[in-house]
Formats: sequence, structure tokens, C-alpha cells
Amino acid sequence: MTKVESKIEIRSSPKRIYEALTDSSLISKWNITLKEINQIGLDKHEVKSTIGDFITTTTERVENKRISFKVDSPDFNSYGYILKAKGDITELSYWTDYKIVQHKKILKRYQIHHLNHVKNFVDFLEDGGDPDDYDKS
Repeated sequence: MTKVESKIEIRSSPKRIYEALTDSSLISKWNITLKEINQIGLDKHEVKSTIGDFITTTTERVENKRISFKVDSPDFNSYGYILKAKGDITELSYWTDYKIVQHKKILKRYQIHHLNHVKNFVDFLEDGGDPDDYDKS
């Protein structure tokens, strides 16, 4: 297994970022790999994405601070986010426990790309944008 972690700073509150990461109606607005997400149980979602379909189960939730998921996927075991307030900036960490042990640099690039999409969406909201008008492409 390979654990990869990446970080980004976003000029926003942990609350707004946490909402973008946990509200399934918002996740589909910014996540470019997500095709569809459906709740199938308490803290359990079926995810259809461009990188494969899988089931996620929330394993830890501390509102506005961190959230972790167990994943039923051939590619990875778990992932999560950690939010740290730093004045008017929030440091967002994204970690993933991959089953794939090769290609760590490629996995790291994917994470940075993923974090940039979160940042772009939150920046759009901070500028007064309506989530329904956001273009994630």
C-alpha cells in the first residue's frame, strides 16, 4: 500500500470548504471525476466516476476539521481530508491510501489536481458565485 498526502491553502473558512467536501449536491459541481453519487445507507454512498465505480463509507467525521472514508475499490482503501484554520486561510490536506504501490508521482499529481478543483470551486463561491453556475471543466 502507498499513502499519499498533498496540501493546498484556500482563502476561505474551514466551514465552507468542509461543506464543499461533504455535501453531495456540491461535490458533483466541482469534482471532475464524479459522474454520479447516491446515498445507499447511513454514511454510505455509491460513487460512479471516470476512475471507476465504488462504495464509500464515512469512518470519521469531525465537522469543519476532518473527514475520512473507507472505500470498496480495487485501486484504494481509504481517503480523507484534514482542514486547519490559519487566520483567513485554511490549509486543506488530502490523503489517500492506495493499493497501487507504483507510480507515486502520478498519484501525487492527481491529488494536486483534485485539490486545485476544490480550491477553484471554493474561490468561486467566495467571490459570490452560485454553485449551479460553476463550470468544473
